[in-house]
Amino acid sequence: MYKFFIFVIFICFANNIIAAAPNYQQAKVRSGFYLKAFSDVDRADIEVAMLFWITEIAKKANLSTSNHFYTSIEKMHQDFLQHKINFILASPLPIVKNFDPLLLADGYKVIWDGSAEDTLLVLTHKQSKLLQFSELNDKHLSLLMNDPISQMYVDMLALEHFGKKPNQIFNKVSGSKTSNQLILNLFFRKTDVIFVYEKFYKLAIELNPQIKQDTRIISSLTNIPRALGYFHKDVDPVLMNIVLSEVEKLHHYAKGQQLLEIFRADKAIRSSIADLHSTQQLIKRYQNLIKENP
Repeated sequence: MYKFFIFVIFICFANNIIAAAPNYQQAKVRSGFYLKAFSDVDRADIEVAMLFWITEIAKKANLSTSNHFYTSIEKMHQDFLQHKINFILASPLPIVKNFDPLLLADGYKVIWDGSAEDTLLVLTHKQSKLLQFSELNDKHLSLLMNDPISQMYVDMLALEHFGKKPNQIFNKVSGSKTSNQLILNLFFRKTDVIFVYEKFYKLAIELNPQIKQDTRIISSLTNIPRALGYFHKDVDPVLMNIVLSEVEKLHHYAKGQQLLEIFRADKAIRSSIADLHSTQQLIKRYQNLIKENP
């Protein structure tokens, strides 16, 4: 849910901020949201919630807005190039693969549980006595659906440990719609190994401490931003700075604090192209492994 929260925060508060600046009352924020990058949130829930928030904010702001939801990253990229949208929100891998960083300007990200980045964990059940990835031959793997980082990381581990593709190692590969479902499937031993983000793992442990006692981390991938927002470079820098400066004050607003508490987020801060660096390095590592294991 916290990924969806990032987008809600931008729309709610950026619209108020821009409308408050007389010189920019005719400005239009045209936001693009890549749905496939956010598996833990149902599409219908996103659209209903966004309609509610945008309608409420529009009553208070003298601002024209347009919001676009995409299931095709290619279409989103095309609209960005044609200036049909001037702000994008997606997970970092689709951004790196499809968007020219020279066309991107600053945006924002949220701090959740003390960090703007997450760690992708590889978990097994302790009763299975699986201690490392090299022991997972002929086992059941479960991944979060539509999470390209998880898919890339399992590909990398398979190449590193076996010199093969995952479908040549595991006897079954299945997908789950939510991280919570993944964790429960492992807890009840319906699968042998899962890839899940640490923040969701910690939330599950808070609800059921037995999960920590019964599961084991056998590998991890650190410094992964879950979602990033960027303006188009052609957006007026004064307008952009007005928006981002106020977004950074979000935790001082009463309504902002309520939203932050719901999603366990601390505050929102400015993001830059540098936040894509860890994903760019991950892609290079992956490409090198492919070359080494033709």
